[in-house]
Amino acid sequence: MVTAVLGAFGAATGSMLGATTLTDLPSDTAMVDLTRRASGVEAPSVVLRQTSAQTADRVFTAVTLDGRWDASQARQRYAAAGWSVSEIEVVHDQAGVADPAAWTSDYIPSRYDRFTAEHHGLVVAIAGMSVGGKTTVGMDTWAAGSPVLRILLVAGVALGLSAGWLLAAAVARRIHSTHPTHRITVAALSAATVLVLAAPVIALYVSLAHAIRPHSHTGGPLPSVHHALSPVPYWTAAPPWLLPALSAVGGLLVVVTVVFAARPQPARLAASRHPDWRRPHRRRLRGGGEHGQGLDRRSPNRSPRRPAVVVPVRLSRLDT
Repeated sequence: MVTAVLGAFGAATGSMLGATTLTDLPSDTAMVDLTRRASGVEAPSVVLRQTSAQTADRVFTAVTLDGRWDASQARQRYAAAGWSVSEIEVVHDQAGVADPAAWTSDYIPSRYDRFTAEHHGLVVAIAGMSVGGKTTVGMDTWAAGSPVLRILLVAGVALGLSAGWLLAAAVARRIHSTHPTHRITVAALSAATVLVLAAPVIALYVSLAHAIRPHSHTGGPLPSVHHALSPVPYWTAAPPWLLPALSAVGGLLVVVTVVFAARPQPARLAASRHPDWRRPHRRRLRGGGEHGQGLDRRSPNRSPRRPAVVVPVRLSRLDT
């Protein structure tokens, strides 16, 4: 269990280090310029940054235009700026328009145009939706993948599993010859730590399963492992502070367990407190005669012991 726990947090560490190799997201000013290049007009745009518990960060921008939007011209502007662009996807659909006063809704034709552009480790998905003579042009920006990210992720998992195995083996060997009370206490602290970290470990392994699967970098932000511990909801029914709080409490319990296991609690200390728990103790014999002959108090049927004989030996000067 200790190996599994540290393997999950090793994956989170590798994911965190791998995220530093990705290209930084553009600033708000740069996002406004990219939106102007996509829309082709000077119009106020809204910039929204999002942090998810399952994927890497992303930036949204949107601007509303009067009339139709020409996606082919936007694609040409990005290609002329050195971006690698994809083909334009066009979808004809219907959009519902509600009338609150009459409590009715009508369906009118809509058009959806989309293409992606990639440049210097950034991916921009540009889409325009035209409904009723107006078009909303939106941009979704995220960092492209990196080969180093997957290598660091696998290395983090391997090192975490190895560190967990070695830590568990070292603690088990450390407390093997200690007092039983000390061993029970360390085992109880270890079990409590595993129970506290159960939910974060499950979330990390679920994120790891998504991260190691094949993923197209133009289909959305890359799956992330360490974002599962961010103060954002990972599960819909769970509060956003649950996984970070459990991880902090579990880390504190890990420190307490390791420190307590490292304290010297030798078994001979327990033997000095309880002399009869490991080997029988000979009690003093009762006086039974001129030479102190007597019977053992615990075994009255034992024959009387013979007194010790002292033989004087004269030593010469050479022997001395």
